[in-house]
Amino acid sequence: MSEEKQKNDTITIRKDSLWKYSTFALIGVLVLGAIFFVLPGKDVTGNAVANQGANNLPAPTASAKVDIESEDHFLKGSPSSNVFVIEYSDFECPFCARAYTDAIAGIKSSYSDEEVAVIYRHFPLNSIHPNAQKAAEAAECAGEQGKFVEMHDMLFELGVAGGSATYKSYASQLGLDTAKFNSCLDSGKYASKVSSDLQEGSSLGIQGTPGFFVVAKKDLGKSGAAVSISGAQPFVNFKQVIDSKL
Repeated sequence: MSEEKQKNDTITIRKDSLWKYSTFALIGVLVLGAIFFVLPGKDVTGNAVANQGANNLPAPTASAKVDIESEDHFLKGSPSSNVFVIEYSDFECPFCARAYTDAIAGIKSSYSDEEVAVIYRHFPLNSIHPNAQKAAEAAECAGEQGKFVEMHDMLFELGVAGGSATYKSYASQLGLDTAKFNSCLDSGKYASKVSSDLQEGSSLGIQGTPGFFVVAKKDLGKSGAAVSISGAQPFVNFKQVIDSKL
């Protein structure tokens, strides 16, 4: 074999190896990116707060105009309450579940219904939480029979694994008219309602879950009057804002 041929063969082998190693490296980067950005639980707001720690949380900001609506679901309080905490949330989001057991539970136990109302609105992150949309619809279907809050609590406490079949089981446990509930869920009757909440939240600046607005009754509908709180922040952070509004 000539010296020139040996050189050419050597160059060819090195190019092939470089191409293979580059391909493997690219695949590795794509896989790591998918793990970080796509897997459930990596939603924008909640994950950011979880990584910052209790002493470095995003400060509440007054930036939105919010109002209460006739179709709103009250987890606590009523339209006559003095302060409203409006939550945009996702039943499959682990940080929303954390907010349910910490901030929301704290608000419920620390304030009377006259003082504070908590309103739940849907913000399913469908691209990373495949069961969130139908879970939201299930809560709405339960709401038809006066059990929105009970279904809301069950979805957070027992989870959404199994999708529609699981939600139908929950409906049975809650004593609902299961034929009516199942028909409602299967038909997608409330899909547009859930989408409407999502679009409204986006227009108000919600980018991930959970996202909250705190507003005094006298400031409902006023531009810039609602204080935005992002992520599953501890109850004490909500208390500071709520107390300033009472």
